Amino acid sequence: MELSESRKVVLVLAGGGSKGAVEVGGYRALVELGLPIDSIVGASIGAINGALIASGIGVTDLVELWQKVKFSDLFAFNRRLLWSPSTAASLYENRKLRRFLDPYLPARFEELLIPLTIIGTDLRTGQAVLLERGTLMDAILASVAVPGLLPPVMIEGREIVDGGLVNNLPLDVAAKKGARLVVAVRCGCRRPLGRAPQGLLGILSRSFDIGLDSRSQCELEPYKDQTRFVVFEPCLDENISLLDFTHSAELIEIGYQFALNELRALASESFDLF
Repeated sequence: MELSESRKVVLVLAGGGSKGAVEVGGYRALVELGLPIDSIVGASIGAINGALIASGIGVTDLVELWQKVKFSDLFAFNRRLLWSPSTAASLYENRKLRRFLDPYLPARFEELLIPLTIIGTDLRTGQAVLLERGTLMDAILASVAVPGLLPPVMIEGREIVDGGLVNNLPLDVAAKKGARLVVAVRCGCRRPLGRAPQGLLGILSRSFDIGLDSRSQCELEPYKDQTRFVVFEPCLDENISLLDFTHSAELIEIGYQFALNELRALASESFDLF
């Protein structure tokens, strides 16, 4: 369904690793309440969820996909670390992630049912890159390429890494596209841990989590006259790391209930969502 420009709705999906399951719950609530989505902007795990939604996957299938996924389905240890660690670009390879996603996605952006913008970071310049055309899988793998964990991806002569490094909740990108309503899902609010994380992965995960949080705020003042922003930001268990996919069912339900309650509250206040 195509809406007029005055009703343009953009869905923004943030980075957050395994906590991206929250976005699935939020999207389920939007579908149940009948809010149409005209465009999607995603960073990091939000790029994966955004691509799946834009490809036309049903809510039930998306939920099932998240509930069955395991760490071992997505990450393959980079064997180069064993024989040439100085030349290894990352701890993990992205071949398993590519293989896992490939059956669900078209080859190119142009084949998606909903326009999608994926956020990446140019490793050389440190600037945000908007990926909107060409090979979809390369853009996704670039946007989730957490430095040190997954390798950069070469796109049009540039090495691209995780989009969350520069704009983890790209509300401004959606606003610049002329959105009248931006609905965003952020993968939890930041709270202090009960204790410091242990081990390499735990420390890397927590460090990146802090970095994502600090980059989730952007300057929105110039757009507030033309755009309404609705951001779902449920607080999550601080002990769930970005690489722990064993809590997906719980996180989906949290995201669903939080978004449903927020949307109903807005409707009761005569907030014009529809």
